[in-house]
Amino acid sequence: MGLLSRDTLGGQVDGAFGAPESALDLRVCESVQSVGRERWNAVVERASRGSVFHRHEWIRAVESGFGYDACHLLVEKDGNLIGLFPNVLAPLDGAEQAPFRRLTSLDPGFGGPIITTDTDAALRTMLSTLDDLVAGRTIVHEIRALDSSYLRYNTLLQSHGYEPNRRRCRFLLHLSRGYDDLLSRMSRSRRKGVEKGRDNDCEVSETEITRDSIERFYRAYEDVMDRVGTTPFPFEFFEELLEMRDRLLLVTARVDGEYAGGVLEILDDEQSSVHGYLAAIPKQYYKHHASELLYDYVVRWGIDHGYDYYDLGSTKPDYDSGQFQYKEGFGGQVVPTLVWERGDGSAWDLFRRCRSLYLKHLG
Repeated sequence: MGLLSRDTLGGQVDGAFGAPESALDLRVCESVQSVGRERWNAVVERASRGSVFHRHEWIRAVESGFGYDACHLLVEKDGNLIGLFPNVLAPLDGAEQAPFRRLTSLDPGFGGPIITTDTDAALRTMLSTLDDLVAGRTIVHEIRALDSSYLRYNTLLQSHGYEPNRRRCRFLLHLSRGYDDLLSRMSRSRRKGVEKGRDNDCEVSETEITRDSIERFYRAYEDVMDRVGTTPFPFEFFEELLEMRDRLLLVTARVDGEYAGGVLEILDDEQSSVHGYLAAIPKQYYKHHASELLYDYVVRWGIDHGYDYYDLGSTKPDYDSGQFQYKEGFGGQVVPTLVWERGDGSAWDLFRRCRSLYLKHLG
């Protein structure tokens, strides 16, 4: 079959795409479930930039939990799967009610291409195909990369019209330094929070991943999202995550035996990182320092289980943001979240200008 025409943009029809000059075959598939889990994950585990967010289980949870259509790019050589570029069709970030959408790799989570061999030919074939998948209602393709080594692709991406942005960042704690060293790097207020938390009646422990424990966490998470005016992820997404419970860490705080919130972490064994994904601590337990104790528990848990990093999760790179200041207090290394965008048409130009004006107004 030939390359998808721009008229079929955003269509979710499986199709093979020839690349005779490189002896590669590229396929666009409409769901990760059309590919065997072991075959898919074998590429993730062999590729140096593979992460838990590339895994079959995570992408299935995103597809099914959010109801997103997909346009995953798969590259084969001599019948062997050598490259993956997962993408889903999602609402525009910050303009969810708009009639347009984005093709994103990947949200929620992180993505980008992962390739085990023939990197140059495979990547160029993928990008050429993506050129034809951004049109009509789909006005932008977005790459959200977790691994900073994706910078190696920046020149090629820009030659295909992608523009980098730095609207998000993360803090990394190097667990190999040991607990005492990490504690010494925390701000005084964060250390005091840990010390005071240990002196009061707040108890923190790992919780078995079950439907009941996830439901309890979700209720607290919903309340927190409502308080800050943000739409929570659908519960169906959390239900799907139960299929990858071996990659989840749920830590719960209790005060006088009462539930006082928790954190849900993603275990990225491919990158030897505990990824701080969602926190849900009711406001009434702030005075008990439940938040500091939860993070402190995960730090010690990660060290004990041989992980190299604790990724505290995404935040705006804004020194005046309370979330930025709070995470900065743990003394981690701030790293930019690599994002590239390639838009198409007047609708994208208008959206981008409006976004710039909004950010300028906030500033």
